[in-house]
Amino acid sequence: MLGNDWISIHIADNGPGMCEDVKAKVFESLFTTKPVGKRTGLGLSISH
Repeated sequence: MLGNDWISIHIADNGPGMCEDVKAKVFESLFTTKPVGKRTGLGLSISH
């Protein structure tokens, strides 16, 4: 908290990133990097 009406949020990227093959397909419909049978998630769909 910075005061009564203010907060500070810091975000850092500490991930390895994506390889070029994944970047090229990331917004293709039904594309996933997860094995068959695992949940697909919604993060990229919502972002798109």
